[in-house]
Amino acid sequence: MPRYEIVAHVARDLECATPEEAASVVRGQLMSATGGAIELRHLAIWREEASPAASPLPPALRRKLIDFFAALDRCAADAEETFRGRVAAILAVPARDPEDDGRAGRQAAAGRRARG
Repeated sequence: MPRYEIVAHVARDLECATPEEAASVVRGQLMSATGGAIELRHLAIWREEASPAASPLPPALRRKLIDFFAALDRCAADAEETFRGRVAAILAVPARDPEDDGRAGRQAAAGRRARG
């Protein structure tokens, strides 16, 4: 089974007094929802303020996160478009008749014998 690394940037309302309490709640929910079948590598939680300037993340890092996820969206859209193109190409090829394959092989062999 393949192993995936997952990055998510989410905002959620929680009835918690501190970021530490919120982290404990989220960690517990995540682990119970997966039956503990994940390895939680990093979890960062802070109270979101109305002003982006109040974020613990520097503005440049916030911009990089926004750009990173926008690039992921573009890559996913490109990959989906490529996949759909491949599927359309596969479906556009007429179904081959195994009898035709056998006939073509016999004809090629007969042609080689006639030349040879």
